[in-house]
Amino acid sequence: MSIDLGTPQLSAGLVGRELDLMGIQGRLQDRAVRLATLTGPAGVGKSRLAAEAACGLGAEFPGGVRSVDLPACASPDAAVEAVAGAVAAGAAAAAAAVARAQSHPGGADPQRFLLILDGVEHLTGVLAPAVVEHLAAQPALTVLATGQQALRIYGERVVPVAPLAPPGPLAEPEVADVQENPAVQLFTRRAHEVNPEFTLTAENVEAVVAVCNLLEGVPLVLELAAWRLRLFPLRELHAWLVRGGDSHLSGPVDAPARQRSVLAMAEWSCRGLSERQRTLLGHLAVFEGGATLATAEKVTPLAPGESAEAIEALLDRNLLSLTEHPRADSRLTMSRTIRTYGLALLADSGAERSARQAHARHYQGLLHTLDGRFNGSEQRRWLRAAAVEHENVLAALAHLRDEGDLRGRAALAAASLRPWLVRGELKEGLRWFDTTAQALHEEQNAQNTQNTQNVQSPQDEELLRMRARLHDGAGCLAAALGDHDGASHRHRRAVALYKQLRDPRQGARASARMGLAYFHCGDRAVGQSLLSAARATLEAQGDTAGSAEAATSLAEALAAGPAEEVRALLDRAVRIHRQSGEVRDLARTLLAVARAALRENDEEGALSALRESLRLFDSVDERTELPAALEEFALLIQSTAGQPQRATRLLAAAESLRRRTGAKVPDDHWDRVQEAVTGLRRRLGWTVFATAWVEGLRLRPEAMAGEALAAVGPGRPEDRGEAAVLTPRQLQVALLVAEGLTNRQIAGRLEIAEWTVVNHVRHVMRKLGCNSRVQVAWAVGRRN
Repeated sequence: MSIDLGTPQLSAGLVGRELDLMGIQGRLQDRAVRLATLTGPAGVGKSRLAAEAACGLGAEFPGGVRSVDLPACASPDAAVEAVAGAVAAGAAAAAAAVARAQSHPGGADPQRFLLILDGVEHLTGVLAPAVVEHLAAQPALTVLATGQQALRIYGERVVPVAPLAPPGPLAEPEVADVQENPAVQLFTRRAHEVNPEFTLTAENVEAVVAVCNLLEGVPLVLELAAWRLRLFPLRELHAWLVRGGDSHLSGPVDAPARQRSVLAMAEWSCRGLSERQRTLLGHLAVFEGGATLATAEKVTPLAPGESAEAIEALLDRNLLSLTEHPRADSRLTMSRTIRTYGLALLADSGAERSARQAHARHYQGLLHTLDGRFNGSEQRRWLRAAAVEHENVLAALAHLRDEGDLRGRAALAAASLRPWLVRGELKEGLRWFDTTAQALHEEQNAQNTQNTQNVQSPQDEELLRMRARLHDGAGCLAAALGDHDGASHRHRRAVALYKQLRDPRQGARASARMGLAYFHCGDRAVGQSLLSAARATLEAQGDTAGSAEAATSLAEALAAGPAEEVRALLDRAVRIHRQSGEVRDLARTLLAVARAALRENDEEGALSALRESLRLFDSVDERTELPAALEEFALLIQSTAGQPQRATRLLAAAESLRRRTGAKVPDDHWDRVQEAVTGLRRRLGWTVFATAWVEGLRLRPEAMAGEALAAVGPGRPEDRGEAAVLTPRQLQVALLVAEGLTNRQIAGRLEIAEWTVVNHVRHVMRKLGCNSRVQVAWAVGRRN
């Protein structure tokens, strides 16, 4: 089916694609580019983008623009014929244009014409040779193709088209934070078309952000979801989508068949897959958040060579994408739509149970292997590797629970303790530890009832050891949540079980943790006694890591005692952790060192210890202990370095992180934090304080340590020097940002391109050392 577009006019429907459009039009204006192909997953708007790109290029293509809707063709042969007809018509129009031009003095060069081939994904085999022939025969021809895969022709310029960037997770989002986000803009605009009263407001912004994140910024899915607002209020829509309702989204009947629903989009995307490719897609759909290449090859029933070939084919068709992680291996991921379809394929094939079993076995083996590597010099690497697998571990635990594999579930949960503590998955981790320990206890009671001879078997000992480990781990999670009474209760159970197992080393470790819990519950004498005894036992057992942990805890319990004794305990613990490469334990001990230094009024020593602690916590993506380090650092720079706004941001960031993890501020620390917050509010004034506080709440966890480490030392005011000198135009832009104008509004006010404004804002933020437009507003107000 060939359509003569004549001279297309730009529509108002394109959202968030301005830069993509400029890039595509730039390629089409380059006469050296004969073939460009827009590739990407279904629903990202490739067809619309190609049509828009043809607008405004009439001078470049005086021979006209023609489009062939390939999915509308009845057969591959019909598609080839339609392409040939469009090329012939374009060539004739170009020849006529040349003839007209030659009637004028000076003659004319051959006239270019553009052919849009929309939807090449299922026809590349027959289309590629035809396109090569047409390009060779028609020097004036330029082809712009769209599809989920490229034509793979020599000289082809492949232009990836990704979904719109969703806003991402935001704590307490406000309209100003997201109103320029392209996914939010598209959803809001389409929602307004369905319901003219719909606008982005403070009341609905959180739900809009949640919908855009859930639907991953895919334009077609966002539009279909907005269309559903004619039936559901926004919050009910979000809840329905979370339950899987997006797989049933449908749209206008006059849309192309492949775009009338999310299901139709998925079926069209997966059309023509081989049996091996469908098998691989189904098995990978079991994974939550994707899988590494190595994992994908291990868990599928395909042979290694077959897996590699199928993975490449799915990547080529944009059914899978390879996502890079800055601190871990790259991962194969798939969109929510394709994953739902893959799970349906797996269920229809009858292989879902075996696929989930293979998935669970893989993570049992992985965490068992990593468990022994969470300590020592390779700790950073393996903690990061485990952290990115959190969702997969939870899925594996759920499968083992449903299958009744209690021992496998217990082993997997116990091996997940350190990653869960690092990630701050405290409440969920505690729930798994407690329920699994209780289930093991019930199973052991049932076995004891049947064991009339009262003889302990190796299996009984294994159950006891696993129960002890789960109770001890549950105590660590409860302590991190601030429930020290619950922690002491769980550690006490662990100590009793280790005593029954005659394991003095593990018993002493659990006893030291119980002692610290008693200390925090107010029973200081008992706590100190338990810690001292446990430390002595661990040293006698040659457990240096355990003795270092006990020494740090004992130093905390003796904080009000002799400074020399506290210092000696901490120095020994630091030395042991440095020698063993225990990054996280070293960071925790350095935090204790900083507190001890502050008690001795050694602010320089405290600052040095805190900086190293923050760097180490950042290196393992720590979440549980990080708030305490941020708070101590904020309190220190507030009083010594004259940086009240940064201190405010750090205190707010710590509070935000505590909300996410559930960790509480220790009682003896709470009063200091509240006093600091009150003083900062008085010193800065409400407006400036509130601005800095909101900025801190919105800091991402991975940026929090960096915000602290960017602080200057005591006695050095935070000035930017020559780097802060703005050009006149940059100052104009900064002042307009301070007035609250958007990039588009600034561009209109100054009569410059919006992209130019974006560049100016970037330079302004870099020169002023700002991370947000709100910070720019404050910095400009302070300078003028």
